Amino acid sequence: MTTTIEDNELDAELQELYLTGKQWSAELEFLSTELIFLGKLIQKTSAPLNKNIFVEKLLNLTRQCQELKDNMQNLVHAIGVITVASEKKIELTLLENHIELKSKIQALTHSIQIEKKAVFALVPRSAGESKPDS
Repeated sequence: MTTTIEDNELDAELQELYLTGKQWSAELEFLSTELIFLGKLIQKTSAPLNKNIFVEKLLNLTRQCQELKDNMQNLVHAIGVITVASEKKIELTLLENHIELKSKIQALTHSIQIEKKAVFALVPRSAGESKPDS
């Protein structure tokens, strides 16, 4: 289904979708960097654990993040093309993709937070930190 946009308000909505997409792209880039950091941290820990389990989880999250970055880049590009076009036509799938990506980014962020807590729970405190009194 294709809709022709002639209303300035809808044009502003497209621009908002575009900016939101750019923001999500930046967030995904940060999450990607965070996953690299967590991977390095888990490799350096001397805690008795099965590092392969954590490494596999982090690799899976990294793959998901890269896929979302690619999908977000495609969406932002599509919105950008529509925004500058003289005759604005959008398909319903564009909005559906935007909503789906939002949901996937939220799920990925949550999964990364869980893994980050697990990794930090295994990493010993630095020598400069004092332990809480028992």
